[in-house]
Amino acid sequence: MRPRSRRRRSIVVLALVFVVGLLVTGLATARAVLFPEVDSPERVSAILVVAGAYDDRYVYARSLAEEGVADHILVSQPPSTTGRYADVIASYCASTPVLARDGRSIDVECFAPDVDTTEGETTAATRIARERGYESLLVVTYWGHVSRVRMYFEQCFDGPVYVTDTPRPTSISRRYALLHETGGYFKAFLKPAC
Repeated sequence: MRPRSRRRRSIVVLALVFVVGLLVTGLATARAVLFPEVDSPERVSAILVVAGAYDDRYVYARSLAEEGVADHILVSQPPSTTGRYADVIASYCASTPVLARDGRSIDVECFAPDVDTTEGETTAATRIARERGYESLLVVTYWGHVSRVRMYFEQCFDGPVYVTDTPRPTSISRRYALLHETGGYFKAFLKPAC
């Protein structure tokens, strides 16, 4: 066999391996974004709400706490938040403590992320959880963000991390979520949060 033919065949094989790798990675990412694994623990140290405006994550976190899942709610309050959404978060943060129907007091603590990104929310929330002695977390976000949030918290938080979405889905399209979260996954692989 001539050296040129061997080199050409090697290039074709490498190209096929690359294409198959991209295809497998794309399918795995699509599955993680579109059909995430969600958790529903009976009890955790705290519930964490990552920032987001187009669903009922804040209401859902409070209802989970009232059901007895946790007595503490941490809420990401990015400084870049403006308008009606900023007012909603500020009102939510001012509502502490919340009294559950069974008489328990639920503390709501809002914090500014280290950086206005999911990574910044993860590092700030992990630091606060360590300071408060929280041993486990339930993170509430939207369906398309569940798997990436899980990945970041598993990189940073030492205890069990559970992640769930909300009962009322966000209005974000599946196509937008897939494109946005795919970029986020590449970023998370290249630059872990912790």
